[in-house]
Amino acid sequence: MAVALNERLDLDTLLIVKGSGSRFAIRSAGHNAKHGFSSVSTEELGIVLDLRGPESKSLDRKTSIARMGACNNWSEAFTWLEGQNLSVIGSREGRVGLSVFLLGGRVDFVPLIRDSLLTTANLIQVALANGTILNANAEENSDLYLALKGGGLQAHPLIKVQYTINMYDPSDSKNLLDAFAMVQESMEQDPKMGMFINVRRDFIAIGMFYADWVVELPAAFDPIVKLGSLVGAAVPTSNGTFSALNEILEEWAYKMQDLKHAYLTTMTKVSHELLHQGYQIWKDIVDQLPRAVNVHWSTQPLTQAAVMAGRNSGGNILGLEKVPQSYWIFACDLKQDQDDEAMWNALDAALQRSKKLAVDRELLLDPLLPTFAGASQNVLAGFGAENVKKLQDAARRYDPEGVFQKLQNGGFLLRIYDKLCLCHSPDVVRLSCLDVFSSSNP
Repeated sequence: MAVALNERLDLDTLLIVKGSGSRFAIRSAGHNAKHGFSSVSTEELGIVLDLRGPESKSLDRKTSIARMGACNNWSEAFTWLEGQNLSVIGSREGRVGLSVFLLGGRVDFVPLIRDSLLTTANLIQVALANGTILNANAEENSDLYLALKGGGLQAHPLIKVQYTINMYDPSDSKNLLDAFAMVQESMEQDPKMGMFINVRRDFIAIGMFYADWVVELPAAFDPIVKLGSLVGAAVPTSNGTFSALNEILEEWAYKMQDLKHAYLTTMTKVSHELLHQGYQIWKDIVDQLPRAVNVHWSTQPLTQAAVMAGRNSGGNILGLEKVPQSYWIFACDLKQDQDDEAMWNALDAALQRSKKLAVDRELLLDPLLPTFAGASQNVLAGFGAENVKKLQDAARRYDPEGVFQKLQNGGFLLRIYDKLCLCHSPDVVRLSCLDVFSSSNP
C-alpha cells in the first residue's frame, strides 16, 4: 500500500505502523534509487510512505528564512524563491527532493559561496514513532539536530551565476586532468568558483561555475580555458541564476529518457597522479563493456574552507577532514535489465581498484556522501566511530523502542551497521542519518 503523506496522516500512519509491526519504506524524489530503500518486497505485506507531491512553502522576509515541506523538490524551490527575488543554493538536479539533499550530505553548485555541506538549517521538524512532531535546532534537541543535518535551507538575495559546460577530446585526457587539478588548487582561494569533470567514452565534459556575472572567467580557470582540445560547448557561457542553471543541467544530464541510473562513490585527497591512474582504470574497464552499458566517472572538488564553514556552523555528522579533497562518482546509465550484472561488476571494479590505488598512496579518505553512495557501501562507517556513537545515542533517546531500526525496510540503517561490526565485514552497507529517525523526510 502506498500512502501520500501530510503532517496529520504522517503521524497517524506512523502509529499504525508501530501498532501493527508492519514493514514500511519511505519514498521521495531523488536521483539515486536503491533497491529496497523506497519499496517493500512483494513477498511480504508492508506500507510505502510516499512523500512526493505538493507541499507548503513560506518565507519570513525579515530573516530570509524559508520554510518548505519535505515534498518539495529543488526545481520548485529555485523557481518559487526567484519569483520573490531571492535565491537558494542547492542541488544541481532539480528532481531531487529538498530533504534528500539537505540531510544527505551533498555539495552544491559553488561549495564555498556559503556554509557548504548545507549546515545552515535553522530548524528540522521530525516525526517520531510515538506520533509526535519534534523540533530540532541548535538550541532545542541539539543532539538530534546534529545527527540529522548534513544540511540546511536559507534564502539569499538573488545570486548571479555565470556557467558553461565544455566538451573536450578524450585523447587529451592527461592535459585535461592536469588542468582540472590545477584549477582545483585555485578554488582554495576563491569562494565563488565551482566545477566538475565528467569522463565518458566519446568526450570529457568540464563544467565551470562562477557566482557572479563577469566579462570573462577569472584567470584561475585559465588552465582549462586555454586547453587546445575543446570540441564544443554543451552549454555556452551564460549569465543567469541558479534556477536557470538547474534547468540547463537537468536537460543536459537527462537527454535520454527511461534510463536506469546507478552510483558508487569514494573520497580522496587531491593528486594529479591519482587522477591519471583513475582515468586509466576507468578506461580499461569501459573498453571491455558493450556500449549499452554506459559507465562514466565524475569528480567534484571540496575545499578546506568548505569543510571549515561546516564546522563553524555547528558541525555535521559526515566526519570530513580539513584537507583539499575530491569526491569520485562512478555512475552508469542503461535501459536493459539484462545488462544489470555487467553494470554492477564494472562499477564495483572501478571503485575497488581506485580505492586500492588511493590506499597505497595514502590518499583515501573515509567519508562517503550518502546521496552518491550505492546500497552496498558502508556509508555509516565513513562517518567515524565518534559520530556513529552520536547517532546511536540519538536513536536510543528519540526512538527508544527502535521502531525505525526494526521496521524500516531498507536504508543506511544503524541496525545494519551493528551487524557488520559483529561479523567484521567493513565493506558492505550504509546509513542516511534521516533513515534512522524521520519519516517526514525521504
